[in-house]
Amino acid sequence: MREALRDLEAHGLISNVPHKGPAVAMLTRNDARDIYEVRSALEPMAAKLFVERATDEQIDELDAMADRCRQAMAEKDVLTLIDALEGFYRALFTGAGNQMAAMLAGIIYSKAGLLRAVAFQRQTDVDAERSMAHIARIAAAARKRDADAIAAACLMQVRRSREVAMRLLDPVARKTNTVSKIRNRMAPRRVLLRR
Repeated sequence: MREALRDLEAHGLISNVPHKGPAVAMLTRNDARDIYEVRSALEPMAAKLFVERATDEQIDELDAMADRCRQAMAEKDVLTLIDALEGFYRALFTGAGNQMAAMLAGIIYSKAGLLRAVAFQRQTDVDAERSMAHIARIAAAARKRDADAIAAACLMQVRRSREVAMRLLDPVARKTNTVSKIRNRMAPRRVLLRR
């Protein structure tokens, strides 16, 4: 148990609070910014390597994961979507054939998992559609083995993800969103009271 907690702490997933013990680490705007900066360099590079090195079976696996992402998004199944996205990127980095890139991606994605869960629960339908369009572009470019197109699609997806995450992590936006939800819940009651 101690080793597992040390491993989680080393990956930044928990923090050891003095006199209280381990607690789930909170992701700040700076953490998110750092994650997206690294992803915008790492993912396009891995995508280009994927096009050069992946087997036909690995391309099929990436395509299947893209389909699974679309299905989960259509069903608004956040847990399945997160699992499918992890599978999608795992397939991408495995097919890239670079163990160091895969290791770095694993560290980044373990820390970004919480951010991804929050983003998918709070993003708009337009955000979700754009995300799935980028995933589809990545898979299509992989099938064509088009290195420039897959790198561009990966970068566009990272930028879109960053935009959504930073918007959701903005304290003003969170307050406004919460106030809007409260107002929307109360609106039907006001109408009933007027009658």
